[in-house]
Amino acid sequence: MDFVCLFEVSRFVSNKPNPMPTFEVKTNQTINLGGEYIDKGLSVQISTMFSNPFDDIEKIHKAFIRVHGIDFKKEGYLSLGYFGYEKV
Repeated sequence: MDFVCLFEVSRFVSNKPNPMPTFEVKTNQTINLGGEYIDKGLSVQISTMFSNPFDDIEKIHKAFIRVHGIDFKKEGYLSLGYFGYEKV
């Protein structure tokens, strides 16, 4: 009976890496967005299946709108020239 319980627990424990890494995406510089200044370092965190989060640009766009209420895409600022990222 104890063997069965240990087997069941070990079935769900895995040493595999997380298939969806989390990234922190943040502004590299101060941005003038419609007359308002957005400071360098404003950030959001997203999870994506891609190794480069900018391959899933819509997730970044939605995260900045949801968290900060800022639409960088409308003004044309949502690109690697204005943002950086690192894996968390």
